[in-house]
Amino acid sequence: MKKAVIAVGSHFAGKSKTINKYLKEKLGIGEYEHKFIRNNQNGFILSQSFEEADRNVDDVISKYGGYELLVLSARPAHEKHSSLKEALRKLSRAGYRTREVQIEKNTDEKYYIAKAKQMLGYLDR
Repeated sequence: MKKAVIAVGSHFAGKSKTINKYLKEKLGIGEYEHKFIRNNQNGFILSQSFEEADRNVDDVISKYGGYELLVLSARPAHEKHSSLKEALRKLSRAGYRTREVQIEKNTDEKYYIAKAKQMLGYLDR
């Protein structure tokens, strides 16, 4: 089963930090790596949000839809120009079971570690 996890948060909430510093460490890859293998499934990570990277949802799915696991990030649906709803809809159409992990700005590093653990848990289910 294809799975996608989307880190959802406002600008500077810590989405990229959670993914690059803590999730990638748990996956056993370096901060600047994007490909990983988890439970014999190939995965790919894009830590910069659709909005910040000016990425088109269709292009992302077309380019990375061959991976069984995807980790992405997006701004919350209520924010202007958010791609979250479109991404959820199109990932579902592409055969992904998608989960969201809400990330808010926090001063405690343990918060981000817990969010990375939550993301990992979704990939493992």
